[in-house]
This record gives sequence, C-alpha cells and structure tokens, in this order.
Amino acid sequence: MWWPVALMLIGVPPRFLRDLGFASGPPGTLLAWSLGLVVAVFYAAYAVRNIPLVCEHWRAVSLFKLLGILLAVAAALVEEAFFRRFLMDALMRAGWPAVVQVVASGLVFGLAHGIWGIMTGRVSVGIGTMIATGTLGTALGLVYVVGDRSLAPVIIAHFIVTATIQPGITFAAFSGQMRRIYH
Repeated sequence: MWWPVALMLIGVPPRFLRDLGFASGPPGTLLAWSLGLVVAVFYAAYAVRNIPLVCEHWRAVSLFKLLGILLAVAAALVEEAFFRRFLMDALMRAGWPAVVQVVASGLVFGLAHGIWGIMTGRVSVGIGTMIATGTLGTALGLVYVVGDRSLAPVIIAHFIVTATIQPGITFAAFSGQMRRIYH
C-alpha cells in the first residue's frame, strides 16, 4: 500500500497509523467493516432522503463540500479516537461490560453533538441531533467492539457519514430546516 508511506513522508508517525488500525496493527474484522459500511450507508441515506439541503448538497462540487470533506477527516479521526478508543477502553479497564461501553459511548457522542442546538438557538435541533448522533454513536460503538477494538472501520464509517452530509446538514441546521424534521 502506498498511502501509509505517503503519510509517513509528510510526518505522520507510524505508531499513529498502527494505533488507528491502519498500516500494521489490528485491522478490524470483516464483520466490523461490513457493519460499519451498512451503518454509514443507512445513516447517510436517511439524511439525504429526509433533509432537503443535505440532498441538494451531498454530491455538489464546491468549496463548501471540500471544507466538509476536510472536516470529515478531522471529525472521524478525533471523535473516534475519543468516543471509541479513549472512552470505551477506559470503561473496559474499569471493568464495565461491552454493552455498557457501547451505550455510554453512544450517549456521550449524542450529548456532545447537542451543541448544534446551542449553535442554532433551537432546542428541537439539539434534541433531534442528540438522538440521531446518539444512535450513530451507539452503532459505531458496536462496530468498534465487533472489530476487535480497531478504530479503522469506525473511522471510515464516520468519514463516509460526515463527508456525505456536510455541508448540507450545516445549512439545514442554521436555516431551520432541521427543526421541521424533528417536530
């Protein structure tokens, strides 16, 4: 594979790639990769089908879409490292069973995304976003567990979702379109 070498050439340390489940290290299981793809496709398809501005922008070629893709890379890496690796592994080390880890990860993921309600000044957007992203976070937590705790499948799934729905989801949140969906 050429891309691990390219990333190392620009200064990404090999351990970082290994810890994420890329290059050497646990690649995840076939079940995790399959489930992650199913989760990403269904979640993104739901947003495309039910949020007109997402539908309008998901295939658009624009500066906003490029920014959305860059955001998708950052969000997938940072959020999955925190909500799956850090949080779930801390709960595992504390002796909590996998089901608690998955549910806690989903709840905290949903709560963190409630910021959309604060940013838009719409409580309904915040609640709807917490429910939707909490569901996604729970599903990604399950993918993480069945993937032998490899971040690779959840990072790719998260990237697919965010790259598909940005910037449409942002436009929808600030235009009030999401409020109509959650009422």
